[in-house]
Amino acid sequence: MTVVSLKTNAPKAGPVICRIGLSDGALFSYNPRYLPPPLQEGDYFFPNKEISPDEEESLRFAAECYRAERAALRLVALAEQTVTGLKVKLEKRGYAKAYIKAAVSSLTELEIVDDRRFAERWIESRLNRGAESPRRLINGLCRRGIDRETARDTCKKALSLEQETALLARFIEKRYPATAHGSPAGGETRFLRSNLKSEGFSSQVLRRYWEEE
Repeated sequence: MTVVSLKTNAPKAGPVICRIGLSDGALFSYNPRYLPPPLQEGDYFFPNKEISPDEEESLRFAAECYRAERAALRLVALAEQTVTGLKVKLEKRGYAKAYIKAAVSSLTELEIVDDRRFAERWIESRLNRGAESPRRLINGLCRRGIDRETARDTCKKALSLEQETALLARFIEKRYPATAHGSPAGGETRFLRSNLKSEGFSSQVLRRYWEEE
């Protein structure tokens, strides 16, 4: 196989993209980032260069990864994505797992896809929209592909003592509208506090809420 043509863009910002033509008539674009180290050099390929089957395979792999990357970037442009969610969407669009893995890994290294940033923004939007509990926020993140440890850590960092107390008040008002602040007594209070603790509210916030009442 022979390289027939090779054009390389020189952007002021963004990655260098190459467009290569081969002697079998194939013409495709690729990001050198997806090539193994020796093949990434800008002068490795040139017109009339004979390439080995392994080099051809590497070029075609890089081209498919670049196609998957472009599809991923279109999705990211529409909305913040999680690593898992993005992989699922690309797979549904017909991209092979090997290309998806390489493309999403690259975008993660470049911090274009960031699970923690997604989690922070998602929690912020949910807190602005209504009354939820920490447990429901964490489970919501997990359903969107965020690992539970990251979800818990992000939720904890997002809620100051004052914010969690306010969240608790809104949650009680929404889920237990018949319950006035501090009005239940004895077993009813213990039952309510037990339920709220299972919803992820901290003992400190529960104690503060009833003491203030």
